Amino acid sequence: MRARVVGAIGASAIGWGFASVGVRVAFVEGVTTFTVVDVRLVTATVAVVAFVVTQRRKITAQIWRHGAYIGIPRIALAPVLFISSLQHISAGVEGLFITLIPVFTGIMGWLLIREHLTRVQVGGLVLGLVGGALIILSGESGLGGGEGSVVLGGVLALAGAAAASLSAVISRKYAPLHDTADLAMPMFVTGTALAVIWSFVIAGGPSTAEMTVPLWLLLVALGLGSTLLPFVGTLYASRFTSAARVAVTGYLAPVISVVGGVVLLDEVVTVGIVAGGVLAMAGAVLVSVGRVRALTTAGS
Repeated sequence: MRARVVGAIGASAIGWGFASVGVRVAFVEGVTTFTVVDVRLVTATVAVVAFVVTQRRKITAQIWRHGAYIGIPRIALAPVLFISSLQHISAGVEGLFITLIPVFTGIMGWLLIREHLTRVQVGGLVLGLVGGALIILSGESGLGGGEGSVVLGGVLALAGAAAASLSAVISRKYAPLHDTADLAMPMFVTGTALAVIWSFVIAGGPSTAEMTVPLWLLLVALGLGSTLLPFVGTLYASRFTSAARVAVTGYLAPVISVVGGVVLLDEVVTVGIVAGGVLAMAGAVLVSVGRVRALTTAGS
């Protein structure tokens, strides 16, 4: 069983880490932002619906409502913002901004549901925010050749992290009331429906007419391997191990994004990016560890 848990965490980190690399490849080939968003989310949603239908799970009106609350920021907002940011920053830089999700979650948890913050967590919040600011102030987008804008890309990525964090805070209220597998269907269906509607309102819908078969396969692979797999993998691992161990996924994924971007896309890593990334990841670790210790103390 332990090997399966390690495998699930590892597969989730790889899938999540290569997501931004795959999106950057799609952009290089001329695929639009909302085409990536729509195809990726629809693919994952079809797989989730198929699973729920085959399992004959009963999804009540309450589950639909609570799943929608969690899914709108997590599925409809966060992917659009993260994928949009990759028009302006490298896969590696975006991955480092994503590490700030635990930091934003700690802040929102304190503001919205009055969660207590330990001194370790506060230190982590400060460290993470300083790291994010340092990446932006470095002026390096990671794309090389002076391309991109770390300010615009950073703002979009940070907004995506905030949306994902809002979903995490909402899920702390509603997720314990239901089986996570039951919440998956309303989360994905509601979030994907809104994302597709927005794509038509903002950009006239996805542009798939000139997409080649390899590009279709890439986007479908992103939907299954970089959207569905991390969700299922972390869900499976959380049944058999602690939240702190499952959180390792979030620390490995950015490293994979950085390495994958450098090796596969010739992206640039500067001293400022590395320094900011180390601080951001250290802050995220402190926030997560502080939360786990607080929960352990409260339950003892």
